Amino acid sequence: KAACRPDEALDKDGKPQVPAKEQISKVDCPGVETIAAMETFFKMPAMQFIKVLIYKVYNSTLDFTDAPGGKSFRREEENTAAPYYPESFIAVAIRGDLDVNETKLAAVLKASGVELAEQEDVIKYSGAPHGFVGPVGLTKVPLLADESVMVSRGDGTFDVKLHDTVTGGGTKDIDNMHVEPGRDFVPFMTADVRVVKPGDKCPDCGGTFYMKKGNELGHIFKLGDKYTKSMNVTYLDVNGKPVTPIMGCYGIGVDRTLASIIEEHHDEKGIIWTMSTAPYQVVIVPVKYDGTMKEAADKLYDELTKEGIEVLLDDRNERPGVKFNDADLIGFPIRIVVGEKNLPNIEIKLRKEADARLVPLADAAKETAAVVRAELAELNK
Repeated sequence: KAACRPDEALDKDGKPQVPAKEQISKVDCPGVETIAAMETFFKMPAMQFIKVLIYKVYNSTLDFTDAPGGKSFRREEENTAAPYYPESFIAVAIRGDLDVNETKLAAVLKASGVELAEQEDVIKYSGAPHGFVGPVGLTKVPLLADESVMVSRGDGTFDVKLHDTVTGGGTKDIDNMHVEPGRDFVPFMTADVRVVKPGDKCPDCGGTFYMKKGNELGHIFKLGDKYTKSMNVTYLDVNGKPVTPIMGCYGIGVDRTLASIIEEHHDEKGIIWTMSTAPYQVVIVPVKYDGTMKEAADKLYDELTKEGIEVLLDDRNERPGVKFNDADLIGFPIRIVVGEKNLPNIEIKLRKEADARLVPLADAAKETAAVVRAELAELNK
């Protein structure tokens, strides 16, 4: 839903764009269907192009009656709270280096959803396939211009942001040059439907936006009066009259919490559990669960269990490499390797660190328990 401060579009020389003096000219450009291909073909920056996308719109309550092509859409008016179009189409014009935010577009159109139209519908409403749709001469579908192209002043005039542009020509393998918004086409409406990207400026403070991953940990639901009515819940308002309140609920998902921990703590090998959330804090991996290695592994397991440490003994009859890979994938915070060559020393490796170290078997349980407790204590500070 984020909006950003408008930025100035520049021409191929890095200067502010100026209105086109020439009239539209058509250019043969077979196969030049993408913005990247247009940049190479025309030797111009993407911000001097206008791309037009045809969207299929579901359950829009916006009135298209006076829009180009609007009367061709079926409008439901009976037995409904508000008239709506079960299915309609709209063309969206946006600066070439930007993308359409479909969530914002659906909100502007007061629709339940939007999706890019299939090629058949694109040709039906625009006369051209994807990549060659243009804003000039569209008569079968309403045109919405993003505010990166032009902004309506509300009096029938526009603040034009792009000048002397290149657009699709409305015919396969044809583009239009010297297209001037406002002179050569007028949209049905303008709105902010662009995707905000890192580097854009905040519309309020002017700060620079950056991108970071996040996870949804909780849910908030507006329940309306569905349950308060059924339970006859009321309160007295300032006038002493009973009113049915609006109800809501919220909750935190345990599975989402785990997913968030993994999202924050992982590498190319697998999970890196924190000490407090790990299914087991320590995994003991004997190179071979036999002979002296079995005795050492069992002894270490018993000692760590008595220390109150959550420990798993990998006694499977598998190759050491398989066990090591599984330990990294599962993400045990501490891995202890018992190998015949190192005894009476064992190898301790923290999952979050690259290197392992050798520790005498006699000291291993105490030292491992100390590491676990130190990390848990750090969390409680």
